[in-house]
Amino acid sequence: MKGRVLFVLSIFLASLLSPALMTGSAENSTGIHILHTAVNPSNNHTYHLLSASSWEDAAEAANGLDGFLTTINDADENQWVFDTFANFENQSRHLWIGLSDSQEDGFYKWHDGAPFYYNSWGDSQPSEGGDEDYVHIAGTNIGNILPGTWNDLNNNPELVPVYGVVEVGAGADFSLRFNGDGDHIEIPHDDGLNISNSLYISAMIHPYTTDGIQFITMKGDYGWGMYLNGGQIGYASDYSLAKHPLSNNSVPSNTWTHIEIDLIENVGGEFRINGIPAGNISSQDAMIPQGDFGSNDCFTSGDSCDELYIGSMGAGCECNYFEGVLDNVSIGTNAMNSSETLWISNWTFSEGEGDTTLDQSSREGVIFGADWVMPDGTIVTQAVELFNEESFQIDFANAGDQLLFYADLDDMTKLLYFSLFGGWNFEKELSGVDVYFGHEYIPSSWEHDYHYYAEYTYMFEEWSWPDSGVWWIVIIPENDIEDLSLTATWEVADPPPALDEMTELFNGIPVTSQSIDVGRQAPLEDRTLYYYVNVTEPLGSLSVETYGGTGNVNLGLSWGTVPDPFDQWFDGFEEEGMGSGESSSLSKMAWDGGPGNDETVTLYDIEPGVYYITAFSFQRALDFTIKASFTYAPENIEPEDAIELTPGVAYGPISGYDGLLQYFKIDVPAGTERIEVDLSEGYGEATLFMRYLEAPDAANFDHLSGTPGAGDMIGFNDPTPGMWYILAYTEEIFANVMITASFEDRYVWSYDGTPIQLFNGEEVNGIEAPAGEELFFYVELEEPGIYLEVSTFGGDGILYLEGDGNRLVIEWEGEEGMRPGGRQTGTPEMEFISEDFFIQSEGSGTEHSFYVSMPANGRFDISLIAKEQISNVGIVANWEYSDIPPLDDIDDENSGDELLIGCDELAEEILVDGDSNGDGTISQREFQAMDTDEIVFSEIDLNDDEELEYREILQETCSCGNELLMTFEALEEFDRVSVKEMADQTYLNDFDFKNIDTDFDGQITYDEIEINEIVCESTFDAFDGDRDGVPDDEDAFPNDPDESVDTDGDGVGDNADIAPSVANDVIYSAGAVVFLMLIGVLVLFLRSGSNNPSENNWEVPSPSQGFDERMMDMEEKSIPSIEREDSEPKPSQQNIFEGYSQSSLEPSLQPSMESSEVFNIANDLFDSTPKQSPPSSLMGMLDSNGHEVIEYPAGSGQNWTRTDPTQSWIQKE
Repeated sequence: MKGRVLFVLSIFLASLLSPALMTGSAENSTGIHILHTAVNPSNNHTYHLLSASSWEDAAEAANGLDGFLTTINDADENQWVFDTFANFENQSRHLWIGLSDSQEDGFYKWHDGAPFYYNSWGDSQPSEGGDEDYVHIAGTNIGNILPGTWNDLNNNPELVPVYGVVEVGAGADFSLRFNGDGDHIEIPHDDGLNISNSLYISAMIHPYTTDGIQFITMKGDYGWGMYLNGGQIGYASDYSLAKHPLSNNSVPSNTWTHIEIDLIENVGGEFRINGIPAGNISSQDAMIPQGDFGSNDCFTSGDSCDELYIGSMGAGCECNYFEGVLDNVSIGTNAMNSSETLWISNWTFSEGEGDTTLDQSSREGVIFGADWVMPDGTIVTQAVELFNEESFQIDFANAGDQLLFYADLDDMTKLLYFSLFGGWNFEKELSGVDVYFGHEYIPSSWEHDYHYYAEYTYMFEEWSWPDSGVWWIVIIPENDIEDLSLTATWEVADPPPALDEMTELFNGIPVTSQSIDVGRQAPLEDRTLYYYVNVTEPLGSLSVETYGGTGNVNLGLSWGTVPDPFDQWFDGFEEEGMGSGESSSLSKMAWDGGPGNDETVTLYDIEPGVYYITAFSFQRALDFTIKASFTYAPENIEPEDAIELTPGVAYGPISGYDGLLQYFKIDVPAGTERIEVDLSEGYGEATLFMRYLEAPDAANFDHLSGTPGAGDMIGFNDPTPGMWYILAYTEEIFANVMITASFEDRYVWSYDGTPIQLFNGEEVNGIEAPAGEELFFYVELEEPGIYLEVSTFGGDGILYLEGDGNRLVIEWEGEEGMRPGGRQTGTPEMEFISEDFFIQSEGSGTEHSFYVSMPANGRFDISLIAKEQISNVGIVANWEYSDIPPLDDIDDENSGDELLIGCDELAEEILVDGDSNGDGTISQREFQAMDTDEIVFSEIDLNDDEELEYREILQETCSCGNELLMTFEALEEFDRVSVKEMADQTYLNDFDFKNIDTDFDGQITYDEIEINEIVCESTFDAFDGDRDGVPDDEDAFPNDPDESVDTDGDGVGDNADIAPSVANDVIYSAGAVVFLMLIGVLVLFLRSGSNNPSENNWEVPSPSQGFDERMMDMEEKSIPSIEREDSEPKPSQQNIFEGYSQSSLEPSLQPSMESSEVFNIANDLFDSTPKQSPPSSLMGMLDSNGHEVIEYPAGSGQNWTRTDPTQSWIQKE
């Protein structure tokens, strides 16, 4: 017992002597000694106050004390350090802290390596003058720098002693964050990574999700490794994931957890979670694969595939990446006959920066994409302060870099503007930037207050009455960027007048006899009256109204300070709308400036505080009354507090704002045919949800009504008996709304095809239609509108809307010019005309809508098309009339549509403009004088004659890509044209616009045009005028698409030519010969017939009859039928041709020929098949030598000859 007491006393004495021991240590190295030691109760860290020295000597002494000059993480720690050490022993001291920008001006870093986030700079600090690279906490006033704030000094200020404050402990702890989509680390193989007999793997993990398979580490190609599978720990013991052992327990997401695998090969092992066993590994599964499986990717690539991977599956599969934060990944083996672990590779990620990391043996791992973070997930990067109205220039940033900025907003900041603008470089791909905002914390992609995507690196946003304090901004470029400029600008409101200079308003108590009656020359401040309301508890809304009296008063309501109407025209009036009196639920300011004295302004979701009111007039406002009204937060904000509605009895009025949930319920008895829950009256934007037996929310409901405005209704047949819960919700505001639940007769939708007229704000519900059916509606606008919006909502199915009508456009008559003498003629006159307009809705399911700006007066047709069967759908049209007078005659002929210039007209214009010498072509010199930097002359000059003819220009301008792009650019509005409007134009090429519309939304965008411009093939050929596929220079009939060849050169195309291979003069000559033969035969027939004129021999065939009909083109004509008369049989008669021998015919026909030869010749004349040489049956002309000669093809200049008609033709030399 006595020994134990002595042991405890020795420890106590040692603790008392430890400061002296440390003092000696500090003095031995730097001559610095410890003045005071204290423990911060908030973090349990030990701090030492050192004697006065330079910053660098204090930092060296801190290292000797196993610590660093202190890192200040927040205002509480800053205050504790100041209170504890700045006035120690009643002596004021300036205190060195660990912040310095000595390595790079303007980029501050803590001594322990932690990133710089929190600051407490004094007035106009840091000054960064000269060598002032080191930061201290002011112990006393230094000019305008208050005690407790920060100032920068040089390393060893001569006139001001500064005392170092040491924080004992390890340096900053860094981790790596992996995005689950490609981020990983690769470590080259060495012999030390060949592990056998036993294996130990451990890691600290902070997974963002436990879904799926996420590898922490793996060796080589399907080697040993550790991963998560649905939250369970898995050990990679085999090629097949299905054979891997898994832990019995799972790890949580978004929490740091230490996991381990410990096994002996062929013996077994176990999983551990936070040191607690979580399942065994059997001897069969206790294998240690070496990662040389030889997967397809590795085999085909020839790579060694033996690297160690962290954050991904391994060399054999670019998949199963880890999503979350990793730290202290350790790999080892068990010592022989010992439980001690021999470490092979420990990865602590201590660097905190760079794209490589080292283990304890200096193995180098290459980091692919993973981000350096603190253990709490905060990114490790230099934080840059943005000062009011000062731009900060980023010269260069890599894709994926996380650039951190912050702005410290003053109290009473009324407006904050943030702009981002990148330098244009047309040689590089235009890039977007993700921008995240967080108030008092560093935001990320998964946790932020606001997120914006700056397309093409451009962004401008503004906020009214942002919270004071530090706003952090993280910028992440998706591609490498250069010359990125960002600016934060904020305006601080002037303080309000003293309360005793204003009139206090109380809930529901009017203040009468208020007047503003000053002369026209009175200053602005004399035209205002100020009031205030002291709100002591949260309110649903605060309204202030004026009424009565005469004149015209305007009203403003604001939190924080009095609304200034003479300074905030564009801040308040433009944003909220002058004359509306409404504000969004997030706004802290509202205005109403309508005519007369009846004005109302309202703020929603009111926190306790003082609210200020300004009544003002530019003219006079006499004897008006002003009153404030409180609306307390409703009691039915929880499902258990739902208000039960009485059937058929309206409840209200109710109001709502973003974030406020109001629950109601209705008990539906058995036998109810239909229930309707209806919101009526009031204004704003509301949404209704219904659910049976349970309270609904935005993700879980049975019925929904999302019609625009506050007039929502849910109605359906055959509700299930029992309690139905109702949720009234908004992401904006609504007010003065009544809610009614009623039981109605069954509603049956019927439609006979007649268009149904929609009236402003009145819903048509219960619409049903089978798939493919089109329902017709229309609206009649008596006057031109500001807008027309048509929406469908509720029910089931898939549909879309189409609108077809007219809208207004501005037409300018005349142009600005100069009169003689140099005087201007004046500005053009403006008038409104109408144009045809077609639009297709956007949305999903049954929630679709379209919006038309400035619809013309008259009828606007609406089609509802059911893509799938729809039921219980509602439709509503809303519009607001403008002050534009109605157009008397809306005529399609005067619709204002511009005539599109065709690509052929463009080609003519180019030729006329470029042909300076009027020779009908564009030379290279003329081409160079034109603005054609992006066009290559040789690509248009198809025949390489160094001149551009009209057809060459036409071929370029009317290529499918150019014609498509030119038409789109002429029609597009906001980078889109409807499929219908594109298809209605006239084109020279063939286009399928339904296929061009790749997302099937009925609209064609520039991106879709750009894709089709690349892949489309031109069907138009400027060198084929009749588009028959034969170039004009090879086409005998360039303007006739039905003809292109004239084989015989007779001017008649082959398709229409009776004998395309024989010239018509030959046919006519042959025809004449045949005709003479027929005449001779006819004469002989007549002579023979004269011997017996009464004979009528119909049985005698006439071989020349068919030939004659074919020659005369009569074979298709109808011949009257002749009835044969019965006659008595007569003796056999002699054929009329029997008396004529062949020899008797020869004198009458020269040259002599058989009748069969005549038919052969005729048949050959009708043979239209083109041949290389003339057919042997083709008859030529006799030359002086008696040889037959023919030109074939006709007009070709190729002559053929033969000596005998039975021979083949031989080309004549």
